[in-house]
Amino acid sequence: MAPLTLHRCPTPTDVLCPCGRVARELKRAGLEFDTVREPLRKRDRERVVALTGQPKVPVLVLEDGEAIVDSRRIVEHLEARGA
Repeated sequence: MAPLTLHRCPTPTDVLCPCGRVARELKRAGLEFDTVREPLRKRDRERVVALTGQPKVPVLVLEDGEAIVDSRRIVEHLEARGA
């Protein structure tokens, strides 16, 4: 199992949404990560709510269990860690 987990929308491509932006950045950085596709409807995203208290994706769960919400914050975190 990869140390990072990306919870993202069900969009099948990495081009159309903020979730795809995060996936592209993780791949560009060469980081190994697991992908969990969350339901399209926010009310059905129980896992995300349990992790973050809110239903929005993308969510990146780090090695230590910390969850980062919002594509911009995730990309900033990746840049700060030198990825």
